[in-house]
Amino acid sequence: MNVTGCLMSGSQRLMDGCFCCSRCLGNRLFETHPECKDVFFLFRDVQDLERLKTNRDLRAHGLRVMSFIEKTVARLDQPERLEALAVELGKSHYHYNAAPKYYNYVGAEFICAVQPILKERWTTELEEAWKMMFQYLTSLMKQGYQEESARQRNLAASPKDRLDL
Repeated sequence: MNVTGCLMSGSQRLMDGCFCCSRCLGNRLFETHPECKDVFFLFRDVQDLERLKTNRDLRAHGLRVMSFIEKTVARLDQPERLEALAVELGKSHYHYNAAPKYYNYVGAEFICAVQPILKERWTTELEEAWKMMFQYLTSLMKQGYQEESARQRNLAASPKDRLDL
């Protein structure tokens, strides 16, 4: 089975477990990489991880991540649209000061959160497909982040020093 078919076959059950997965994703991310919490200005000062588990903003972010993943899987056969979506997400992350060094963590934590939901349907092939998809997405997001960073630097430059981007 190809990567697209593999991801599509596991995506419906995954989306059925979306709420649970979105909560696990944020919780695990901060447990394994506490420095990621600093990116989220709404709760960067919350020290108690137990309080974070019930935080509405964190839950909402997890649902947005799951929604993006659902859109990604739906656009696997539309590479131009998928690329534009991921690049735009990277650009928006620039404005949140969410540096690209954090992007890879999300994919790894997603896989850990999703594996129990898919149970017996989880395979090495499916895991590799998700890893490949997240590597592709993070590379596009990094591209978008860098493009937006360059655009913002150009806007901040004096008019005579600006590049035509």
